[in-house]
Order: sequence, then structure tokens, then C-alpha cells
Amino acid sequence: MPATKKKIQWITQGEMESLVDKRARAVLKVSGKTFIRNRKRGDYVKLDADKCPGIVELALLSPGDKVATSRARKNS
Repeated sequence: MPATKKKIQWITQGEMESLVDKRARAVLKVSGKTFIRNRKRGDYVKLDADKCPGIVELALLSPGDKVATSRARKNS
């Protein structure tokens, strides 16, 4: 099968915030800003994905943790 070229479609910061907000409201019944604030505090660390379907996808949509990125291995 021949490879097809797919066009990358970038989204704005506002569109991303809207996606996180919509998903947070659907999964946890909180706003996106509340979800991000609670996540940074560690409130969802022990949340079981089986008991809260959609939490993994929500975590992947949300902005990265600054602590985690500062510990990332640097290329040498």
C-alpha cells in the first residue's frame, strides 16, 4: 500500500485549553483549570484508571509537569 502524506494541523493554546476543559468536565466534573491545579498538587496520583475511565487520556492532554521535565535526561 503506498504511503499517503498527511497534513499536520496545529492547534492554538486556547484550543488546547478548551480540549482539556471539556475532557476534565466529562471525566471528573471539574474545570480544566481546577484539574491542572489539583494534578500539580498530586491529587490524582493514586486515581485508578479502571475506576475513573478517561483519566489517562485527560492526563495526556494536560500540560506537562515542570518537575518531571527538569529531571529529564539531557542529550550529550
